[in-house]
Amino acid sequence: MKIRNGFVSNSSSSSFVVKKEGLNELQIYAIHNHIEIVNKMIFPEWTAEEHPDGAWSIIECDTVIELSTSMDNFDMEFFLNKIGVPKENIS
Repeated sequence: MKIRNGFVSNSSSSSFVVKKEGLNELQIYAIHNHIEIVNKMIFPEWTAEEHPDGAWSIIECDTVIELSTSMDNFDMEFFLNKIGVPKENIS
C-alpha cells in the first residue's frame, strides 16, 4: 500500500484537521470566514485563475477544526500558511 505524505494539489476533494492549540481568535475567525478574508486581502501569489471561489465545510470541536471540500477550488494549505497557522498544527 502506498501512503502519500503531503497535500494533493489536483484532487477533486480535500480535507484537513487543524489543531487549535496555539491559534489565536483572529486565525480561527479567518478559517471560518476564509472566502470573505481572501476577498478583502491581496495575496500576490494568487493569480486571477487561482482566485478562490469554493467554500469549505468547517466543523469546530474543542481541540481541532475539521475542514473538508468535495471540490478543491480554494487552496486551504496556502491560506492557512498566510494566516500564520503552524505547519505542525495541520494534518
